Amino acid sequence: MKSPFMRMKVLRFVAEQGVVRVSDVMDYFRRWDSEHAVRVMMNELGIRHQQYGDFKYGIWFIDDKKIFELLKPYYKDIPDFKVRGTSLLTKVAHSLGINHIRIILENSEKIRVVKWWSEEYLRALPPFRRDGISMHKIPDAIFWHLRKDGSKQKFFLEYERSLKAPKRYAAIFQFYDKRHDVKNNNVIYICETDSIKVKLEKTENELTKGGKIKGSGLNFKFVTLDEFNKAYSVTQKKGETK
Repeated sequence: MKSPFMRMKVLRFVAEQGVVRVSDVMDYFRRWDSEHAVRVMMNELGIRHQQYGDFKYGIWFIDDKKIFELLKPYYKDIPDFKVRGTSLLTKVAHSLGINHIRIILENSEKIRVVKWWSEEYLRALPPFRRDGISMHKIPDAIFWHLRKDGSKQKFFLEYERSLKAPKRYAAIFQFYDKRHDVKNNNVIYICETDSIKVKLEKTENELTKGGKIKGSGLNFKFVTLDEFNKAYSVTQKKGETK
């Protein structure tokens, strides 16, 4: 049986990510050989389970505020997560893609992530703790990398499965361009396809030419999901959908 603190780590991961699969929990923590043990634990914690498409064991999310309260004795600074329930189901594929990215980054030997603020975490923070992040322009995640000299480098993460309207990108790029903590390509766009990457690079160039942002190649880094996977030595599991 896993310790109470291990159970709370699992619960926190689900709270932060919004929607998870059993395989996400296993891949993130790398502590279990049995999928059954993970399913039993999540059931005991009261995490809701729902069949979804052809995903093995379906998807899991929290739809009872009392379950979030279980985290408070273990994590004193944790925010008050909001129950979003079925509203999370409108973007399952996107959420699972973010899970994949987080799992790769936090288990990678090429980067040391010491703090991760997911979209759900950011939504739960009071305004004064969001450091200027608007509820209308919440990144998919903010994370910090620990450098060899002991300093921390901040990154903003956006995962693009499909293209937004051009006006939305203009507003988002300008929002980031004006931030004091955006520099040295620390806004990372991970694009599902090469065509999305090309479109975003073109948008950045057009905004630069129009004087809407400071310049190209300063704040934003665009990579495809495949490039990201290869860079961090990722082997995608057969049959998994992002």
